Amino acid sequence: CEAVGNIVKNCMEHTPDGGTITVSGNCNPLYSEIIITDSGSGIAEDDLPHIFERFYKGRASGEKGGFGIGLALARMIVTEQNGTIKAENVPKGGAMFTIRIYESTV
Repeated sequence: CEAVGNIVKNCMEHTPDGGTITVSGNCNPLYSEIIITDSGSGIAEDDLPHIFERFYKGRASGEKGGFGIGLALARMIVTEQNGTIKAENVPKGGAMFTIRIYESTV
């Protein structure tokens, strides 16, 4: 929940008034997936490789941006739960974060 909350907070900071943030989920035998998208300006290509680094603030973080901790913490939480997290830009505009938590094998 905290990882998803951190991502949604980040989306809120980068989505203009009247924009949208969508959270959806899927499950299959391999993993559970949460997809969070926003209608903001997206993530600068130069920032994408660094977006989950601790204390990294992207160029568009502006005054609303935090301290560069939330997305790094989200990645740490997800990876500790046997998962992955990915950030990318949506072709029609905005950012998309995909969280996958993989099923454990016994």
